[in-house]
Amino acid sequence: MTNAMCPDRQRGAGPLRVLVAPDSFKGSLGAVEVAARIAAGVRSAVPDSIVTEAPMADGGEGTALAVATALDGVWDTVAAIDANGVLIDVPFAVCSSAHLGAFAIFDVAEIVGLHAATNPPGLRSTRGVGQAIRAIRSLGHKRIVLGLGGSSTNDGGAGMLAELLFNFVDTAGARVVPVFNNLARIDAVEFRDDRHWLSELELMGLTDVGSPLTGPCGASMVFGAQKGFADLEQADRLLQGLAQRCDALVATPCADVEGAGAAGGLGYGICLLGGKLSSGARFVLDALHLTDGNVNYDWIITGEGRSDRQTLLGKAPALVAQLARSAKIPVTLLSGAVDYDAALEEAFDGCFSVQSGPVTLEYAMNHAAPLLEAASRQLSTLFVRTGLRQWSDGAAH
Repeated sequence: MTNAMCPDRQRGAGPLRVLVAPDSFKGSLGAVEVAARIAAGVRSAVPDSIVTEAPMADGGEGTALAVATALDGVWDTVAAIDANGVLIDVPFAVCSSAHLGAFAIFDVAEIVGLHAATNPPGLRSTRGVGQAIRAIRSLGHKRIVLGLGGSSTNDGGAGMLAELLFNFVDTAGARVVPVFNNLARIDAVEFRDDRHWLSELELMGLTDVGSPLTGPCGASMVFGAQKGFADLEQADRLLQGLAQRCDALVATPCADVEGAGAAGGLGYGICLLGGKLSSGARFVLDALHLTDGNVNYDWIITGEGRSDRQTLLGKAPALVAQLARSAKIPVTLLSGAVDYDAALEEAFDGCFSVQSGPVTLEYAMNHAAPLLEAASRQLSTLFVRTGLRQWSDGAAH
């Protein structure tokens, strides 16, 4: 991202200054292209405008790309098995920021993503996430950031933990293959003898959810169905049993930590490994230098593939809206689809969708790019012609 901070000036004077900070349109466009299309629409309607593109993410797919784009990260790969047990190349970026220093970052969706899962839900493994962490550390990186989101797994991070921290054994003392279907077979959890290198490792998991590992708001009950799990109450009980055994070995129990339920419990695993969980959207905003109080625009546009009331629970557009409100800048939501809700409408100065009239969801997803650019052009024309840029003096708020 360039020109993230505008020099201090009177808003509404001179060229229209616009910040375009959307998340991806899942299934259609990545955040970089979404930002580019919205920006193209603004420039088409207002040729002399100054548009800053800031592709966003909130811990899910595309988080590593958004951070690496903002911080000029350098990409590399390591080998690890995916959720199906197939060896793949996992991309990660090496970045540096003022608030964190040097770090490596990757998305767990590159390893256990729902889009690539072919094994039955109970046989998918997170072991590759642990392999990627181990491999990246072996390259000399002591600080590793993981984007937690878009996972196909619900094993409480057991696969990752078996690779790095624990041995899981059954009543006969035999090792248990750490996949969801085998959680009931675990009789005991023991520390691995070779775990001591973890003390030199700093892990951070980025998430867009505050779910604990278990319970009505936990990994299984909220996200299990979309991953193919049928008996959600049984799944929740199995994760409770895993957590009881694992928490007993560590100094600080982790199952109830906010975000522990992210990525089917990979957030829980990160905590057991001594790592921290943080807001993915906030991390990206920090990387874009948009949280230092010097943001000065006439208008901010954000969006995502589908917006509803859950958007306000830590998703990227919600944090962008909070940023805009704090700076008294009008902020518009332009998404692929919008489930209109009073709370959502209160958070933004207008909620708009590219899917309107006779346009079907399938058509909108297949033609998202031109529809998005056209909608942005129309919104920008409205913004300028009606004098809405005067909102930027704070009068509308």
